Amino acid sequence: MNILIIGVSGFIGHHLYDALTLKGHYVMGASRNEVPNVNWQKLDFNHSDDDFGLKLQNVDLAINAVGIYQQSTLQQFSTIHDAGPKKLFDACRKRSIKIIQISAIGAEQEHPVTDFLKSKRNADQMLLQSNELNVVLYPGIVLGEGGLSTRQLSLLAHLFCIPLVFGRNKKLPLISIHQITHRVDDIINNWPTSKMSQVLVAKPETMECLLNNLRRWMDLDKGCFIIVPKLVINIMFNLFPKLSIGAFNKQSINMLSSYSDKKYVPISDETASESLLKNKATENFKNMMKYEMLFYLNLMTLSVIWIGSGLASLINIEQSREIISLLRISGGLGETMIISAAIMDIFLGVLLCVPALRRWVITLQINVIIIYSIIISLFIPEFWLHPFAPIIKNGAMLVLALYLRVKEKE
Repeated sequence: MNILIIGVSGFIGHHLYDALTLKGHYVMGASRNEVPNVNWQKLDFNHSDDDFGLKLQNVDLAINAVGIYQQSTLQQFSTIHDAGPKKLFDACRKRSIKIIQISAIGAEQEHPVTDFLKSKRNADQMLLQSNELNVVLYPGIVLGEGGLSTRQLSLLAHLFCIPLVFGRNKKLPLISIHQITHRVDDIINNWPTSKMSQVLVAKPETMECLLNNLRRWMDLDKGCFIIVPKLVINIMFNLFPKLSIGAFNKQSINMLSSYSDKKYVPISDETASESLLKNKATENFKNMMKYEMLFYLNLMTLSVIWIGSGLASLINIEQSREIISLLRISGGLGETMIISAAIMDIFLGVLLCVPALRRWVITLQINVIIIYSIIISLFIPEFWLHPFAPIIKNGAMLVLALYLRVKEKE
């Protein structure tokens, strides 16, 4: 069968390309950016003026695996998940091309809980309300090397003491990438006689079981866990609604919370993490997790230093006055400078947790460190010989900030 996979640059799309090619199908891949070692053509849902029909020549089946987890100025849910796929589906209908739509669990609900799922549902419903024999699949949280969810869950599994935000007993809808590719291949070989939709989940498992199996998958010892009350999570996101550490953000927590109490029929008798354990994580993946863990530890360290230095300036305000007096500044102006600098330090530490601002914040921190060091060197040069070495430590902070700036760009 001639198959076109749209979104071949993505996690699911690329795995489907490899799996279906091994099964003997003639597979083509399409995406916004070129993918090496793939029979590739360009297709971008952002370009509404593209003639998708030209991409569908000699195609028997189109699989749409395009998806973005977060919006940006260049990519919006309404375009990538809704308008673009609808145009593709219309072009397929005119040419009698079969369609498999890879949606997301939660989009099958009448009232999805996030904008991500709402945009997915809009395109799904176009297929399900048509007369053609198309297929819509709603995979759960997909596990597999190369997946964003797996990467972030693996980072969580690396912690010495692992926080659990759903308690010990709630089970989550998970599926491995191997289980997905097997199910898609089965559908292709046994095409349904009526339009079809199916939620793809494996045998349910708790977050604690999942994380312990991920540790085994990465050759780590069994983990230690601590329950985080839901009230704490809610307060944190009320105070910092845009807080994001990897995939841990308000949207992901809302999605996972909405799934945790639902009953889905599993497509496999084994859990997703058991499926993953059949092949241990590669050395490249394990090393990548170590470096990413180092990145987040350094990020947290830098954030704590800035927040701590700001609070210390306010708590030990008498010492702050003594230092500012060495710059020949006193009185109301000195008080204003102390308080302003302390508040700025605290904000610079807090804003490191906002991904959209992180690169800008790190750049600002680098400039502030350099300015602080120059001022101290010019007006209080004896601080170079201070037993606590504040200027030399500024150099260490500068190197740390530069490292985070480079990694954030990557």
